[in-house]
Amino acid sequence: MNSDPMRRIRGLLIGPFPPPIGGDTVLTNNLWKSRYWAEHGIVLDRVDTSPRAGVRLPEERLTGRDLLRAGRVLAGVLEKLPRTDFVLLWSNSRFIVTLGLPVILACRAWRRPIFVKPFGGSLPGRIDRMPFVWQRAVLLILGRASLLFPETRLLDHELAVGLGLPRKRLLCLPNFLPDSAFCQPFSAKSFSGKCVFFGQVKREKGIFDIVDALAERPALSCDFYGPMLERDRVSFLARISESRNLKYRGALDPTRVSDAMRTYDVLLLPTYHVGEGYPAVILEAFAAGIPVVASRWRSLPELVEDGVRGLLIPPQSPHKIREALDRLSADAPLYESLSRNGYEFVRSFSEKAIVEDMLIARVREIIGTQSRL
Repeated sequence: MNSDPMRRIRGLLIGPFPPPIGGDTVLTNNLWKSRYWAEHGIVLDRVDTSPRAGVRLPEERLTGRDLLRAGRVLAGVLEKLPRTDFVLLWSNSRFIVTLGLPVILACRAWRRPIFVKPFGGSLPGRIDRMPFVWQRAVLLILGRASLLFPETRLLDHELAVGLGLPRKRLLCLPNFLPDSAFCQPFSAKSFSGKCVFFGQVKREKGIFDIVDALAERPALSCDFYGPMLERDRVSFLARISESRNLKYRGALDPTRVSDAMRTYDVLLLPTYHVGEGYPAVILEAFAAGIPVVASRWRSLPELVEDGVRGLLIPPQSPHKIREALDRLSADAPLYESLSRNGYEFVRSFSEKAIVEDMLIARVREIIGTQSRL
């Protein structure tokens, strides 16, 4: 590796970019566009891994088109790798345990540091379901990455304790919001019953639980935003068409989510999605000064401290959604406290705090160490 201090550092970001609009693609795009790379003399190239095929289920079978895309991705990585000083692999668990493995090995062969961030929290479960021999191979190769970036404390624990990956290779790196999300000062307001759902519109995100909770409550309303899974389209649209207080608003441009969020009173996220990590929409809600009613599921209690920044409910419990909203309606001091606490808490998830102070600092540290060897 060239250690000339006058030469700009070159990085390669491998990950999914929009379309489609989703948590993974938006996060990767925000990282790509961060101004802190240029401020630290880093030129970032990219290889796009997005299937561009709308919302898909994790268990969907690979197709011939997926294999062709994998070939293009791997060819792009190998073409750019010799001119790269470090690699960021931002990907879902299926990509990591398939195409991610030769990418890691290629980086090792070229002596390029590679930093791997698994989206969400599904990686341990996917590895556990593998045949033993393949499981051992996956863990051996993952252990050769420079660092793995679990986004939650739960995932960090599962990778280290459950799967035995070395602690020195793990560093929690949560999701972040662009600095522009923190431009508006906190503004207290009262709860009027306007609820919102942002995310992939699919059963596992609790959309039908919201419908069941609010269908007979005309004083409450909910607007749904996000790309819709085809499997659930017909039944979901039929259900909300029966209630005037429930509306599907389509997929919103990510740059407009913060402004839209401020027009509502509470974010509803009663998810039981197996791969849930730190949903960026929760951070968006906190930055907009509104609390969250979410399920007590996976790592969500790490973000939504019950009674402090929001209210937690059991998964698949529509009546508990109603009870939580009734509580917010009846207790104005509680509503304001939850809103203010979330707004103050989310500052630690800013672009500067995560991208500059954590990610870039660690990348430069490891590059500097390797250049001295």
